Amino acid sequence: MGLVQTVRGKVPSEDLGVVLPHEHLQIDLVSVFGTQLLAFDFQLTNVELAIREVKDFIVAGGGCIVDVTTDSRMGRNPAALLEISKALDCHVVMGCGWYRNSWYGEEIDRMTVGDLTAILVDEIKMGFDGTGIRPGVIGEIGADGSYLTAKEERVLRAAARAHLETDLSITLHARASKVGMAQLDVLEEEKVDLRRVIVGHCDTFPDPDFHEAIAKRGAWVEFDTIRGTYEDVYSQRADFVQEITRRGYLNRLLLSQDICAMSHLSARGGTGYAYLLTGFVPLLHSRGLSQEQTDRLTILNPQQALESVGSAG
Repeated sequence: MGLVQTVRGKVPSEDLGVVLPHEHLQIDLVSVFGTQLLAFDFQLTNVELAIREVKDFIVAGGGCIVDVTTDSRMGRNPAALLEISKALDCHVVMGCGWYRNSWYGEEIDRMTVGDLTAILVDEIKMGFDGTGIRPGVIGEIGADGSYLTAKEERVLRAAARAHLETDLSITLHARASKVGMAQLDVLEEEKVDLRRVIVGHCDTFPDPDFHEAIAKRGAWVEFDTIRGTYEDVYSQRADFVQEITRRGYLNRLLLSQDICAMSHLSARGGTGYAYLLTGFVPLLHSRGLSQEQTDRLTILNPQQALESVGSAG
C-alpha cells in the first residue's frame, strides 16, 4: 500500500476516496492574462468561496482534490489549501515547481538543473517556507506551446531528478498539441519510470491515436477539462473515454476538470468541482460503462497515480 502526501500529512492512498487529480483551489493568472476582465475571471483567491464550492464535491461523494498550482507567481497559497482541507476534513494534495515559460521569473535563467532540483527537493522534504506544508506531487510542469523551450526543458529535468530523490509523481501541462510526447522523452532520458507521470490536458488534443500512444508508453492519460458547460465538449470527452476503454487502456486514464476561473464555479454559473461525479459519471453510465469501470477512473487510478513509498521522509 502506497502513501500520499497531503497538506495535513501522509495518508494511505486508499484513504483518499474519489480524487480530482488536476484542479486549482487557489490560483492567480493575472501576471500573464493581464486585462481587467480576464484578471478577475482567472483569480481564485477567496478561501471562503473555495470552501463552499469544494463542499459540493464532498457532498457528492468526493474525497480528495489535487491543486496543481505550482508557485507564488501562479498564485499558489499553501496556507489557504490547509485551511480548506481542515474546514471540510477533506484531503488536499499540493503541487510544486514552475508552471511554464510565460510564468517563469528571471531567476530561472540564472539557475542550473541542479539548482532547481535542490529547491524542489528542499520543499518536498522540509515543507513550504518553514510552514511544514509539503507538496504531494511535482507539477503541473508545462510547455507554453507545441515544443519545449530550453528553460522548460531545464525545469522538466529538475522535476525528473526531484522525483527520483523523493518519489513524488510528476504531473504535466501539455495542452492542445503532442508536446506531451516530447516531455516524456526528456523524462525517459532522466530515467523516470513513465508509470509515475501524468500527461495533462490530453483531451485538448482530439486524437485517440495520440491518447493511445501516451498510454502505451506507460504514462497516465489525463482528460481534465471536463466541466459540463458545452454539450458538444463534454460529449466529445465521453467519446474519448469510450474509445480509450475500447482500446484497452482504461487502467491508464484519469479524469478531472481543471477548475481555474471564477466562471467555472457553481456560484458564478459554472458546473463546479462536483460535476465529474454528478454529471459526467452518469453520462458514462448511460453510454455503457459500469460502476466498476467508473470507480476505477475516479478512485483507483488517481490513487495509484499519486501514491509513493514515502521516501521523502
